[in-house]
Parts: sequence; C-alpha cells; structure tokens
Amino acid sequence: MNILDNIVILVLSVSLWTGRKQLREEDLKLADGSELPPQKLASLGSKRVMDPAALAPFATFKRRAERTVLSVGTRFLGGYAVPVEKLDGLMAELDVIKGEYNAARIEFLSEYDQAVQDWKAQNPGWEEVIARAVESLEYVKGQLAFRVQTFNINPVEGHETGLETEINGLADQLRHEVRQQARLTWEGSFRGKLEVGQKTVRPIKAMLEKIEGLVFLEPGLNELVTGIRSTLTSLPKTGPIKGGDFAALCGVIHLLGNIPEAREIAENLPVEEEPAEEPIEESVEELEANEEPNEIEVIPDLSYLPQFEEAPAEWF
Repeated sequence: MNILDNIVILVLSVSLWTGRKQLREEDLKLADGSELPPQKLASLGSKRVMDPAALAPFATFKRRAERTVLSVGTRFLGGYAVPVEKLDGLMAELDVIKGEYNAARIEFLSEYDQAVQDWKAQNPGWEEVIARAVESLEYVKGQLAFRVQTFNINPVEGHETGLETEINGLADQLRHEVRQQARLTWEGSFRGKLEVGQKTVRPIKAMLEKIEGLVFLEPGLNELVTGIRSTLTSLPKTGPIKGGDFAALCGVIHLLGNIPEAREIAENLPVEEEPAEEPIEESVEELEANEEPNEIEVIPDLSYLPQFEEAPAEWF
C-alpha cells in the first residue's frame, strides 16, 4: 500500500461531439415496395450533420493529451496512476493542450451555423435530411469539454482486498504499455532496416524515463534500466546508427518489447569489416625472402560487441 504514497490518480475527460445522428427511415429515398429489416435485426446506422474535418482537431487534442499522460503515468482505475514527482510538470503540459483545445472550441462554435450551411451545400438534394438532425449551438457547446481531475485514494478499513489487487496489477500494466510502445517503435522505425537515424532513439529514451519514474512499482526493474541506460549512452550522438551500435539498439528494443526479430538481429548482425589493403607487388625473390616459416592463425577479439541476456521472466 505504500505505492499509494508515491502516486496521484489523474482522470482525463476530453469529451467530443461526433457530428452524427441516427439515420431514420424517412431520411432514405426508397423505391416502391422496398422493405427494411426490423430494428431488432439491424439498425440503419448514422448520418453526418457536420463536415468531419471541422471536428477532427478535437480528437487530435484528446489523443495528444492521452499520450502526454501515458508518457509518465500508467492506466489505473479508469484513470492514470502518475508519480507524485512528475505531477507538476505533467499538469503544465496539459494546461497548454487545454488552452489550445478551448481556443479551437471558441472558433468552432463561432462558425457553427456557417459550417452547417456549407455541409448542406456540399450535399445537394439532402438538405432536409441534414436540417432535421442539426443540434442547437448550446447543445454542441456542452458536448465539447476538456477537464482534468487529480486526487489521492486510500482503502476503506476492513475492505482493502479489492484495491490491493488493483495496485498489484500496476507493474503488469506498466510492462504491457512499454511492450506495446516498443513494438510500435520496431514496426515504424526498425523493421527491415540495418541502420537508423538519431530520431529513433527518442521513443526508446521516453520509454526508459517512464519506467524510471514508476520503478517503485517493481524495484527489480532498476537493473534493467541501468543496463539499457548504459547502452544508450554508448551510442554515437550524430550520424546514422549502424553495425554493432545498431545491434545494441535492437537488443534494447527486444528487452523492452520481447520482439524475437530484434533479438535475432542483435545476435547475428555481421560486424563491418575493415577495408582490405591494396596488394603490394613484389618480386618472387622478395616474396621468398619475406616468407614466414610458420603461419600463425589470428583470432579476432570480439569481446567489444554488445552481449544480450534475456530479460527476467517477470518483466513479461
């Protein structure tokens, strides 16, 4: 239960208006004798009363806010568990997004009536269908809102079991979210490549910072974090990441996302060989004079290559 002392519960409520209404039988132009299925069998679906492009920014703000919270917190009890030490910085970021959301809301509402007329003009012959579904400005105004609530929780004495179960699942939830993000990063930036740019390191660093902020959920993760941080520090700071450095980065992605392909690359990527020296023309006499009596087998030292161990079972 001491985990509760280290987290704050944040509830993010970004409500959207979809601009859709239920499609009715009278909205359809049916030929004589047409028959619709009964409602218990099928519904007619919905109709748009507003250009979706006009509403798209609000969904973008919602996704941006959710990504911002998930960068430091993890899902918990219908909201998010956020480390206490990260709360102030997170709230500052959410305030910026909320300000942009509200500015877009004011602009949208000021142009609402014109947007409805424009949508009718884009759909000639269906003006009455649209008009029947148009909501009042006050209704739409109430549908668009950006709210953030934060609070602490404590169990009710004698009934702690349920909350304890949820708290014990926080570490699993954290691992799931990191694994999911690692796999998205692999698919978007690594798959099919043998080198990557510097930007690909950013999401990995973000995952690591999230784990570090919530490491009190599972102190055993400290060792994993230290190893990954050491690997990232050793990477070149400019230019493409390739060869042994790319293999090391694939090893990190494997540990975070449990991706077999990343492990395979990490273990089997060939090391870049030094360019061969230009042959030197020598006479037969010189070759015989310089010939060594015995050949010596040279075994290259590969100890500098990154070595990867499987992540502990509990990480997955």
